[in-house]
Amino acid sequence: MTITIVHPSIENLQQFSDSFDIEKLLQSEGILPWLLANGWNYGDESCLIANIIDESISLDEVWDSKEFDFNALPDESKEKLNQIIREKLSSQTD
Repeated sequence: MTITIVHPSIENLQQFSDSFDIEKLLQSEGILPWLLANGWNYGDESCLIANIIDESISLDEVWDSKEFDFNALPDESKEKLNQIIREKLSSQTD
């Protein structure tokens, strides 16, 4: 299984344009734009996941969260989430 992660851009977020201001979202330091650009649906679950990741200081803290059962996600979603987090973290160090 190959997973390709895309950076948030206007083009990658266009499908959600009715839900929020794309320009404002792209200025966000958080993970939500990454989730949405990579196929997560905009909703309570993706916002909760983004909030947990943004407030965590390690991947272990994310996976051990009491607010959301990350282990209940399908394997593909877990792998995609790992990839997104790695991509976002590496883009912050560039």
